[in-house]
Amino acid sequence: MSQEIGTALKDLIKEKNMTNFSIAKEIGIDRSTFQHFLSGKRKLNLEDLRKIMSALNLSKDKKKLLYGLYESEYDDQEVMKNSQDIFSLYVEICNQTNQEKNWLEAEEYLVKNQLVSEKAQIIKGQVKIEGIVRSCFLEEMGRREAGHVMMSINFKHYFLYELIMRISRQKQGGKIQNIIPLVNKKKLGNNLDILKRVLLLKSLESIDYQPYYFYTGTKIYDDISIIVPNYFITSKHVITIDRDFESAIIYEDQEIIDYYRRKSQSILSKCASFVKKEAFLRSDAPLPIFEKVKKNACNEKFMAFDQLEVLLDSRNKANEANLATASPSHDGTDQKSGIFILRDGLIPCPKSLSIRYLVNAAEEEELEFILINEAGSSRMKLTVQEIGIVTVFKEFLNYLPTSVHVCSREEINNGLRNIRSVTDGIV
Repeated sequence: MSQEIGTALKDLIKEKNMTNFSIAKEIGIDRSTFQHFLSGKRKLNLEDLRKIMSALNLSKDKKKLLYGLYESEYDDQEVMKNSQDIFSLYVEICNQTNQEKNWLEAEEYLVKNQLVSEKAQIIKGQVKIEGIVRSCFLEEMGRREAGHVMMSINFKHYFLYELIMRISRQKQGGKIQNIIPLVNKKKLGNNLDILKRVLLLKSLESIDYQPYYFYTGTKIYDDISIIVPNYFITSKHVITIDRDFESAIIYEDQEIIDYYRRKSQSILSKCASFVKKEAFLRSDAPLPIFEKVKKNACNEKFMAFDQLEVLLDSRNKANEANLATASPSHDGTDQKSGIFILRDGLIPCPKSLSIRYLVNAAEEEELEFILINEAGSSRMKLTVQEIGIVTVFKEFLNYLPTSVHVCSREEINNGLRNIRSVTDGIV
């Protein structure tokens, strides 16, 4: 344990007028071991930290302080970073799932109209390039269901994402096929930001958004590089854009357009589909924030703290022991499945999103993002099988049961007692 958390514990013990010996005795360890915890010579596990906090009868704020200190020194920094990224993803998707956005109708650049006398024209400057893309995109989507755009864009340039959202709001329709390069890394990094955009665009109802992915540094990447990193194809135009969006070439010759469309279709056939979209049947049972479904059909559900009231009835009907933190075995696996309660305030909008990691019938690992639009009374399931992203979520869900993000058994029981004290008095 670090000296920082040890010092904090010493101060709290002194503040409570208790002794190291009395605390060590209450949590079931000898005094010398406890002294080593406080001095930083030995690593303090999460369960012992919870016992110490219980013995000290700490306030919620002081518990949060100690949990924060504990989390900051957690050995597996990669898993910790990924868990923070995943919670960040969850929050952003929740914030945008039910939010109505009023996209400003900016004046569109019509540079392409000045190029009708040329079969190809070089354009320089990011503002002009973005204007050309906007204009061509709006013209193609004006064809409604017949509109079809093919592109290789990774949303580094945010204007395209906003443009698609605007078209969706106008209910114009059309199909967009987008090839997206992913970084071949175990940690999410930029891939998480791409996933966030892809999930929101895939959830649109009026636009048929079809994302595909490939790993950089592969043969597919070489194929795409033949027609430059960024390209944008409509029925009337091809725009090839350099990596930095500093220059571009716009073509209007039909033979060139046909060539690029064939080339793009060939690359699409080699890429993997990023997200599968389907309707999700409604259920009266509360959806968990996270859920892990194992091969043996046992599952672990992670609920929000404010869902305790909903769970109280089901807990009374079942064995109370099921609503508790899992006990890890010596090999690191859980000895039992159960329901875990996430810390109060950690997850906002628990009714907007549910994320499930599961192994399907073919023993393939996948993620399900279930989006809930309460205003529109609709639910949608987006399934991701991309191996790098699935692996990160799997490790996160393996780590979550014994992490500081999960409430202790004492906190759960206190919360349930508080609910009973109110509901028992209601006739």
